[in-house]
Amino acid sequence: MSEFQITGSKSKWIVLLVVTLVIAGLLSPWASPHPDGLERVAEDHGFIDQAGAVHEWAPIPDYEVAGIPWTAVRVGLAGVIGAGIMAVVLWASMKGLASRRGKANAQSYGDGARQL
Repeated sequence: MSEFQITGSKSKWIVLLVVTLVIAGLLSPWASPHPDGLERVAEDHGFIDQAGAVHEWAPIPDYEVAGIPWTAVRVGLAGVIGAGIMAVVLWASMKGLASRRGKANAQSYGDGARQL
């Protein structure tokens, strides 16, 4: 086997992905309504009114998917989309790192065998 694997069980990863997406979708609507980060600082220091409009190309402005009449569904769907994007980014990163590590091990051991 020449491919580096994080785990041999794909079903565990699929279950974790599904659980993560379900939790993101169900719990996102009940996230804290209080401002965070820069928005909180802007409120504390009195320059919140200077904020401009959200950019028209923003994929999920204000953490809500536009065009859906129910707030809980708009926010829940935004949570699912965000978790899905992060899953894809993490998967691609790990695949790239595993691929590089596998190539480095193959070069280190000459015949492609890996040392345990």
